[in-house]
Amino acid sequence: MPEAQDLVGLGNGAIVAPAGHGKTELIAKVAALGRRTLILTHTHAGVHAIRSRLKRLKVPHAAVAVDTIAGWSMRYSHSFPGVAQPCEGMPQGAQWDELYVGTNRALGIGAVRQVVEASYDRILIDEYQDCHALQHELATTLSGIVPTLVFGDPMQGIFEFAGATLNWKDTIHSQFPLIDTLEVPYRWLDKNPELGEWIADVRERLICGEDIDLSAGAVVFRHADNAFDMGPLFEGFEGVDGSFAAIHCNKGLCNKLARAAGGGYQAIEEIAARRLQEFAVAWDSSESLRDRSTVIKSLISDCINIKDLPEGQEETAADSAINVEIRTAGAQMFGPDAESAGTTVLTLIRKRSRYRVYRNELWRDVERALGDIAAGRCQSMAEAADRVRHRTSMAGRKLPRRTVSTPLLLKGLEFDHVVVPDATHFAGERYAQAKLFYVAISRATRSLTITSRDQHVCLKAPAL
Repeated sequence: MPEAQDLVGLGNGAIVAPAGHGKTELIAKVAALGRRTLILTHTHAGVHAIRSRLKRLKVPHAAVAVDTIAGWSMRYSHSFPGVAQPCEGMPQGAQWDELYVGTNRALGIGAVRQVVEASYDRILIDEYQDCHALQHELATTLSGIVPTLVFGDPMQGIFEFAGATLNWKDTIHSQFPLIDTLEVPYRWLDKNPELGEWIADVRERLICGEDIDLSAGAVVFRHADNAFDMGPLFEGFEGVDGSFAAIHCNKGLCNKLARAAGGGYQAIEEIAARRLQEFAVAWDSSESLRDRSTVIKSLISDCINIKDLPEGQEETAADSAINVEIRTAGAQMFGPDAESAGTTVLTLIRKRSRYRVYRNELWRDVERALGDIAAGRCQSMAEAADRVRHRTSMAGRKLPRRTVSTPLLLKGLEFDHVVVPDATHFAGERYAQAKLFYVAISRATRSLTITSRDQHVCLKAPAL
């Protein structure tokens, strides 16, 4: 790993950092040596991770500004609206492109450039593989004002579908010359160094489009004809401490896996909270109690695994009593106390003995949104859902002990134990097959279990 002190005196450049190789630590150490450093990344979760590392290193808060690229661009465009011409409110869709174009246009004005130059003596940009062309143009402009270092890993560039397709050799390194590639797999050194070596070797094989033998090395291979073999998700993990993740590229299939696991794994929601938004629209547009009941039943179908009642057996007395309470509260879900009644219904449903919630985040998000309306903080479910989504985007989501989700949602995170069901499915992905597989396997720190119909997998060589 290059020393932070060595990077301070350099101009523009790039550090390639494979997963778990100490990138965040290096960024924080470089920032600690500056007087006015700006660190940009892509997500609020990334912002929190960097700030936590800076706090651990006792870097003065005033010495470093940490923001998302989007957040920084919004702030500067609204500071110079005559030039940047930002839209009103939060950008939507193509308005984000207009925001970056406008911010870049503002940076072409001498007075604005002087403000940037006076504000920072160094700029560090994290997760550069997730930048699209307009963000790269913005970074290029900034690098002409203040020395800029970018950090990223082309093998973790899994947002190709969203336009993050910059070529590192021809596009990125022409502006940010390669300084070094991090080589020490710190994530695994004190947990499972053999696994770290295996993942590093697989990374190189994936880059070359070579065959991967899933049964060789520090990985557990299990034959399975499809993703719904529950054994690998549970067997051998009883009583084992730590965090667990099952990772599959298909979000819908992840939800089905969570359902099949009977709540043993929780499906997590994307920050955009699309299902919450759907619930909000349906709730607000309901014209009768029957409509509201249908909305709740649809949520139950999407969030709860209901264990069948054994033949000849009746509901327990406790469940029967809960059902009475649910019917009483449910009768009030269309009227002045509808949201309060809805919250009560959701709380009671959880208590049924045969019900296991497998999309706990979604269920709680709906409860919070209904609660905000009941408390008078919001006037509609749509407004309340936006409020919940905004809070989540700022604070991030608290992951359950056992998670099932996609590489897109788990990128940047790590888990003690990871299961990758049906590895052959990566070959069917339209974009970034090898990169998605690499991101999935590199989340594991202590153990990695992979299931597949075949012990060999060969994925298309990635565009880097």
